[in-house]
Amino acid sequence: MDTRADILHSTDWTRAFHAYGPATDAPEFLAGLLSEQEEVRERALGYLNSAILHQGTVYPATPPVALFVAGVLGEPAVDLPVGDPFREAAGSAVEPLRLGLLDFLADVARAVAERAAGRSLPELEGLADPGERRGELDALLTGMADGDAEGEEEIWEDPLLDTVFHAALRDLWRAAPTLLGAVRPLLTHADGRVRQRAVTTTGALCRLVEEPEVDLSGAADLAENRDEGAAIVLALVEGGGDTTSFLAHPDQAIRACAALSEGLAGDPVAVGELRAALLDPAAADAWFRDRPGYFPGHVRFSLVDALVSRSGSEDAADLLPVFRELAATAGPFSCEADLRGLLRLALGGAESAPAPEVAAPTELQRAYLRAVVDNDRLWDTRVANVALLLRSLGLPTAREALAALAATP
Repeated sequence: MDTRADILHSTDWTRAFHAYGPATDAPEFLAGLLSEQEEVRERALGYLNSAILHQGTVYPATPPVALFVAGVLGEPAVDLPVGDPFREAAGSAVEPLRLGLLDFLADVARAVAERAAGRSLPELEGLADPGERRGELDALLTGMADGDAEGEEEIWEDPLLDTVFHAALRDLWRAAPTLLGAVRPLLTHADGRVRQRAVTTTGALCRLVEEPEVDLSGAADLAENRDEGAAIVLALVEGGGDTTSFLAHPDQAIRACAALSEGLAGDPVAVGELRAALLDPAAADAWFRDRPGYFPGHVRFSLVDALVSRSGSEDAADLLPVFRELAATAGPFSCEADLRGLLRLALGGAESAPAPEVAAPTELQRAYLRAVVDNDRLWDTRVANVALLLRSLGLPTAREALAALAATP
């Protein structure tokens, strides 16, 4: 596959649309990644993370763009700094563009894995074949390229367009070995930040490679701090490697990262590490100076998700200390991620089942409810998130009513 700069000229961008229409603007933005002007580089990076990869969706333009990005990872120009293109205020921290490009490739790999929904490459190839409707598909893409404003909404809603999206997934799956090859030299880069992002991107790309060999030994030899060490363990987690040995690591953060592996879902030691880490959720969130890209938000959110997936209602009593700490830490904007899973387990329900009726809670269930009632920050009347969460679980949405339900009968 061609990852060199001439992909700008060898791709028919009129047929490779992105989130906002035909990708005829791609050559200009991609060339901007190598510009000497910071604002041009910043706009180009923003283009990657808005038009080319939009809210977890990949488009026909995404495969050639990803290959171009991989092809410039070794260029000196991507050492130049760039700010966050989505920053809300001036003066945001800047970092080498190479880091943003690695993050983009990691996000693309995760988007492909999630959108493919467990399908194999042969299955994607079948879904990407329009068969006898190829002519209709060509006409559809021509209409999109021509910018037919009147028929634009109809084009985007045409089920035949699914074929094109599956083709994008297929092409990125095929490109994964090439993308990995471009990232691999950065695993031993002199800059620890680059090594860390390269490790994370390698783990994400390994999700698209059958029987991947997640060899991070070079990066491990150069790791200088907890952040790099955790990134290596998390790349093994994401790439399907074995993290069992790290459960005995002296650093709790490393042990907890190792415990996130799906391969350790039934391991009581791993579950114990998740529980122990969540007994101080604020400390877990502060483990890293440069949080590994595996975590899409607060570290505790991923720990909670893993713990909930490995627990049942029968574990509610043992999980009460964890829930109390989370309930004390949660705010109105984090309550869904912090509380829903464990609270639903305590109420005897599963995510796939309707919310259980809670008319006469047990003492254990009342203890869970009291933990929610006791956090003043959760009850900010300007934010409805807590009420929405409680309603979805069949609970009273007013603090006084919930306190009454939680009171000892």
